[in-house]
Amino acid sequence: MKDAISELERIWNLCVEGAQKNMETEILDLLKDQGIRTRQDEGVLRQITLSKPTSVNSAFAIGFRYVKRDGTQTEDLFPAERGQPIYGCYKGSLEKKWPEYRGTHKQQITFAIVADEPSPITAVNTISMLTSR
Repeated sequence: MKDAISELERIWNLCVEGAQKNMETEILDLLKDQGIRTRQDEGVLRQITLSKPTSVNSAFAIGFRYVKRDGTQTEDLFPAERGQPIYGCYKGSLEKKWPEYRGTHKQQITFAIVADEPSPITAVNTISMLTSR
């Protein structure tokens, strides 16, 4: 099993340098290596985010934003902390651990705005890209 934090730091640094074209594949592979499967039939995966929480050091949150069959969006979040396995947080449960993620799982974004930017997009604490699916 890969060291999740080291892998996410490597992916983060490549994205910041503008050299990461395989973010989607590498994050999906990392989660698979950790024994985590993504949703299979409840919606279409449209966006992957990698963020650094502000309330804890040396951690990341992976986000998978789906468009459900009813057209609404939801995000599954996967926290990664040094020395801990990655696990899934659903229905807003990550906001209990890291309050800065309050409401992100139900946030409705406009994908057209994200699509106009070169992928991946790097913001202060978040790298975001649309999926190839």
